[in-house]
Order: sequence, then C-alpha cells, then structure tokens
Amino acid sequence: MPVRGGYLALAGGGALLVWSGLKGKSWSQVLRTVLNGRKPETATTAYQITGTNPSAGSGMAVAASGANVGPLASAIASDAATSVGRFRYVFGGSPVNGTVDCSSFANEIIGNDQGAAIPLFAPGTYHGQSHGPPTTVWLVWNGCFTIKRQDMMPGDLAVWQTHMGIIVGKETMVSALNPSLGIRQTSIDGGAPPGEFLRIRRLKAVLSG
Repeated sequence: MPVRGGYLALAGGGALLVWSGLKGKSWSQVLRTVLNGRKPETATTAYQITGTNPSAGSGMAVAASGANVGPLASAIASDAATSVGRFRYVFGGSPVNGTVDCSSFANEIIGNDQGAAIPLFAPGTYHGQSHGPPTTVWLVWNGCFTIKRQDMMPGDLAVWQTHMGIIVGKETMVSALNPSLGIRQTSIDGGAPPGEFLRIRRLKAVLSG
C-alpha cells in the first residue's frame, strides 16, 4: 500500500490519538486512512450510553475552599439541569435542528446559551448551526484546565474520550446519552463509558477575580 511519510508519522508517539481527537474520528478510522496514504478528514464522534445509574443526590456541590468561580459556572449548571428533554438525541446532531449528542449538547449550553468560548469558536460566535467540537477536543482545549475530582463544582465538565457531561451537583451531571434515554441527569460514574479515563475540566471563563 502507498503510505505517505507525513501521515505515517502521525501514528508514532501517540500523535495518532491526538490527531483522531482533533479531527473527531476514532483512532481506528484514522489509522486505516493513514495506512492507505490519505489525509484524515473531519467528522464527529459521540458515545451512546446504554445504561445509567440514578443520581445518589441532587444537591449542589459546595465550592472548594478558596475557589474563585464566578456566576457563569452556576448559570451553565442551571441551564443544563433545566434542559433535560429539550432536545432529541441524534448522533452528530446540531442544536439548530433540535438534535444533540453529548458534545453538541455541551456546545449548545456553553457556547450558544451562555455565549462563552468553546473550542474553535470565540465568545458569542457559536449558535448551534453545526455540531461543533467533539469530546476529544474538549479534553485538550486550552480554554479549560483539569482539576481534581474532589474539587469539582457545578458548571465543570466531566469529559471522557467519547462522552462528556455538565456537572450540576455533587457527583451528578447532565448529558445526552442515546436515542432512547435522551438527555438525563445521572451520577458521574453511571454515565461513564467503560474503560475510559475521566477528566474534570473547568472553563477558564468561569474564573473571577
């Protein structure tokens, strides 16, 4: 098979996973494309959760000592909590069409409803006209930073490689799960894709002072 050196280099040193994340394709799709000597193209990814565990509690998380989080965080959490049932789940859905998957749900709440920056979109420029950035881009975007799980607060993001949700309470999140379950509030562990690592991500835009 013809293999172009530039694309083959992507497969080394973990770069293949990064490329797949930034381009929104699974690593296996990108690998097949690379081995065929073609440049990977952009697509979207999302994870359909097949089952959930009910939330153990719905109380709002208490701010960690010294946390300098402003009102945007609580606005994001409140918006997510009241958006249960607002959209239909469609893999790769765009909010403008009334459909979302896990990442386009987060994109809509943060980027469109709250007007904050999301990956690849400046503040006030995302209006749900497209799916927007997938989960893996949220994992590496420098508009967020990773915090310890015990420090998470409403408005933070629970992000895996193929799923994400908005934290709304103590160990609870709201996320778009699958066509039958739609958008639900679940425990964080109940919405976790099997075998994937969790990162709690905080938007820099929510910091105050």
